Amino acid sequence: MLPFGSSDSGLFWFFTPGNWELLVKVLDGCSINDRFWVFAAATTDVEYTLRVTDIETGRVQEYFNPLGRSAAAITDTEAFATCQ
Repeated sequence: MLPFGSSDSGLFWFFTPGNWELLVKVLDGCSINDRFWVFAAATTDVEYTLRVTDIETGRVQEYFNPLGRSAAAITDTEAFATCQ
């Protein structure tokens, strides 16, 4: 992960630090649908697996992009049900 972003988001690179490939953010959507949301956007067609872990429950959501396919945006508004 690169030293940019915020407490909710991060930028990632795969090959060189100057070549940003993936933006990921996790948002608190509890007031809307009682879930935490995962959003991601990638500018690549390389294969990758993104694993996001709920540190309270240990539950993992996994998102996969196969080699050669332009990565689709991830807009998972049902990712984690840990709202209280």
